[in-house]
Amino acid sequence: MTVLSTRLQTPLLLIGITAVVLAVGTAGGPTLERVATLSLISVVFVVGLSTFSGNSGVMSFGHVAFMAVGAYTTAYLTIPVPLKGVLFANLPESLRWLAEVHTSASAAVLLSCAMAAVAGLVTAPVVARLSGLQSGIATLAFLLVVYNVLNSWTDVTRGSSSMIGLPRSTTIVTAFVAAALAIAVGWAYRTSRSGLQLQAGREDYWAAQAAGIAVGRHRAIAWVLSATICGLAGSLYASFLTTFNVNAFFLSATFAFVVMIVLGGYLSLSGAVLGAIGVSVLQELLRRLQDGGLTGGSALPPGTANLLLALVLLLTLVKAPYGVMGARELVLVRGGRRLRRGAQAVRTPAGS
Repeated sequence: MTVLSTRLQTPLLLIGITAVVLAVGTAGGPTLERVATLSLISVVFVVGLSTFSGNSGVMSFGHVAFMAVGAYTTAYLTIPVPLKGVLFANLPESLRWLAEVHTSASAAVLLSCAMAAVAGLVTAPVVARLSGLQSGIATLAFLLVVYNVLNSWTDVTRGSSSMIGLPRSTTIVTAFVAAALAIAVGWAYRTSRSGLQLQAGREDYWAAQAAGIAVGRHRAIAWVLSATICGLAGSLYASFLTTFNVNAFFLSATFAFVVMIVLGGYLSLSGAVLGAIGVSVLQELLRRLQDGGLTGGSALPPGTANLLLALVLLLTLVKAPYGVMGARELVLVRGGRRLRRGAQAVRTPAGS
């Protein structure tokens, strides 16, 4: 088997796994189809998060903000104009055009990705300059800023009130196509020159700098690309639920997505995809357990599902500190040098 075909095994296997989710969701009832669709949307988001965090070794807690940008952009572009006249009656004069603009669902997806990319481009210099713990805190600060703007600017964002009236354009098939595209883009970047240089900085920041690698620049590239993919996830999410509010894009969602990527293995694209699918299924099972669907109607106290999910995360990290996959990728035949488990840790010093 050639090196090229060996390298292509990982994205093809991951797309095949998402195809299984598509088949199961299509063959099941409405509830199973809903779970499968949300699972595929989660795959899109977590692949976007992995594009930055998996290659740079810097865990981001702010990518849900890009998802919010994508969701709100889609809402502004697809809510029917008559309804927008009611929802946004108090728009500032400079933004009155938002009440009149209307696009197709496909155009809204593209523009949502573009807006998320712009948000990523604006914030990229901060991420490129900071490193280590400071970089992680900066991403959380970015999420807080976006959340507070969306929650407080009520004339434009409706604040804590829900965005309603979006036409449902996301189906399980479109979610699968988006997930397959995200996997292909994520893998293409991971194996690109920029991605490999960023991974070199992840493994040994100072050695990479000494070798002439502009680690900050490659972090910025990965940040913008990951923001674009997360914007796609937000657009799909908004068009699937047709109604949402700002609380859907804050700490609860951040915790859920971080659990997905950490459990699967945040250094691995395969781990991100498997973690997204596995945790989505686990969340649904725990939700049904909490609501009494699996216990004959005997409901458990509120918050039990999140508590059990946190326990699963803790137990997994005790046995596999870098997730189930570590830094490994799914392949049928492993070409070249086999990855050693002990070499998968992030060896980033405090100053990186």
